[in-house]
Amino acid sequence: MSTAVLSLNPWNLEYYQTMAAAERARLNVAKTQQYAAPRAIRFIAEAILWYPFYAVTRDTGKLVSLLEKFETYPASTLLEEDAEKMPKELHEMFKKMCVVIQQTQSVGLRDGLLLRNNITKLGELSQQINGFAVRFEDAQNKLRSRVSAEQVPQYQASFAAYGNARPEPEQATDDDVKHELLRF
Repeated sequence: MSTAVLSLNPWNLEYYQTMAAAERARLNVAKTQQYAAPRAIRFIAEAILWYPFYAVTRDTGKLVSLLEKFETYPASTLLEEDAEKMPKELHEMFKKMCVVIQQTQSVGLRDGLLLRNNITKLGELSQQINGFAVRFEDAQNKLRSRVSAEQVPQYQASFAAYGNARPEPEQATDDDVKHELLRF
């Protein structure tokens, strides 16, 4: 169970870094949107915005890989205090990413030479983040409907015990040797 808690801290850190980078990119796009941009100015705006979009895409990729790893943990970890707000925060991040992508499209920067790949990848990653949010929210709802709040710590403890279990080879006991096999 301690591994699940340790993974939430990097997730939280990566989430907030990604949100901050997305917000910076959104503000930069909003600034460039204020000006009617001829082709040369649009290219300069793309050059200025390239690194923020690269950073957002890189951080979002890291976040998606952490969420993929988090998804391998038992579903009961979604009922922990830190993880309960994950679906809501992921939905908020998805909405902000959609706003950024829409603004770049309305300004005409989405089809630019420098930003095209980052914006396309950001769109794909945002869809993955929305998918995680939907799956996590669904899992939380299913767990809450099946398990009462008083029983959650017991389930978490049992899942933690299974996390450290290792299969052992079967060996015949004295009782097994004494019994004859039935033959048909």
